[in-house]
Amino acid sequence: MNHTSIKLLAVLFITACLFSSCEDDPKLPDNQLQFESTVAGISSEDESLPLNITLSRAASSDVVVTLSVNGGNLVYGTDFTTTPAATGNMITITIPEGETTAQVTLNKVAGVGFSGDESVVFEVVSVDGSPVVGENSKITVTFSEITVTSAAMNIRGGGPTFPNRVFIDLSANRQTAVSRTDWDFGFYTEAGQFKVILNDALSMLAKPLDKTDLTAVTSADTVGMGATLTTDAFSVDNIWYIDAPSGDLNNLAIDDISATASENKVYIVNRGKDAAGNQRSWKKVRVMRNGDNYTIQYADIAATTFQTIDVTRNNAYVFNYVSVDSNATVQPEPQKGKWDIAYTAFMNQTNLGEGFIPYMFNDFIIQNREGVETVQLLVSTAGEYADFDASDLAGITFSATQTTIGSTWRNGGGPSTPPSLRTDRFYLVKDVDGNIYKLKFTALTTDGERGRPAIEYALVSAGS
Repeated sequence: MNHTSIKLLAVLFITACLFSSCEDDPKLPDNQLQFESTVAGISSEDESLPLNITLSRAASSDVVVTLSVNGGNLVYGTDFTTTPAATGNMITITIPEGETTAQVTLNKVAGVGFSGDESVVFEVVSVDGSPVVGENSKITVTFSEITVTSAAMNIRGGGPTFPNRVFIDLSANRQTAVSRTDWDFGFYTEAGQFKVILNDALSMLAKPLDKTDLTAVTSADTVGMGATLTTDAFSVDNIWYIDAPSGDLNNLAIDDISATASENKVYIVNRGKDAAGNQRSWKKVRVMRNGDNYTIQYADIAATTFQTIDVTRNNAYVFNYVSVDSNATVQPEPQKGKWDIAYTAFMNQTNLGEGFIPYMFNDFIIQNREGVETVQLLVSTAGEYADFDASDLAGITFSATQTTIGSTWRNGGGPSTPPSLRTDRFYLVKDVDGNIYKLKFTALTTDGERGRPAIEYALVSAGS
């Protein structure tokens, strides 16, 4: 072949690339918009039910979605309403640029009785923007609790900084994503017990002082702590300043709150880092009983005054929470029977050779410590996920330890090796109603982005 022929072929190749698909980066798949499921239930105890409409990746510009709402024999405004409100039978919502989710909420009208066989249907009518409508374009909400038999779910962890803790209710095929910086301290609601936990989605530590007066604590009491009361130091001593990752409430950084006020010490609390990696302000903290409830005192280390928050025990939840940033009680967690597992960043522990140290893990799964049990099954011994059924349950022992699943579903990776999905295992999850689900992870990422894994699950045995 002569030089003229080679040049001609080169020109033809370049021209073909310009007018065809020769690109450095592969084209991304369609950005799909859909409901998280096709069915949902609103129980007799619930007054409202939020429904999420999601994109498979963040919107490149605002996405305006129009939904139709059809209540059948139910009358809008008389039997139910929505947030946002409907005009005619249409609702308009917007997924802002950079976001992946918008929400419409179905509200019961107070005083209306429901037999349980009523339903409301929401359907995507139009989308103003580039996304395409996915398979779950319609969702039917029944006015009774449902038990989902099988489902798949893309978990809304929020992306590579893992900003969200996502609570998952398998039987309802429902996920609730909340910012993991929404709270600082949790107060146990079990009657007669006075226990306080740290936010385990942050690298929080709490160290007791030999003082019980918050105003008597000064910066002098924290000299040297900047280098030691931190997860950056990889110190085995710091294992005593975190809550037991197992969920053991008898092994917490903050001692049980005594009925004798003078026995409750001041703690220096390193509040860890936010999702962007910024250090959150340290606090001095003291908790006391307030009858059957709690009072927390807190301030900046050098402050001569302090703020207080009274926490009223609400047993519908495992913990009641406080945010010192908002100086208020908050409730970021669903009610105790309405979630099974949660996807989160998590303060776990690891051994680097000299003993256990506190260590933040991403892509971590915890389970509801109130009545939920799990177990890991290896394909090599339990058989394939698809083949596992109720006849295979005999002899299986479940665990109530909240870190049973943990990070075992993925390979850990390292500085030069990214994490990867493990396909040689799956899990069983027994919920508070005795339903047993088999569950496997089907993706570590969405469109290559961490913090957005996927699962599928199916009912193996229904509870009684």
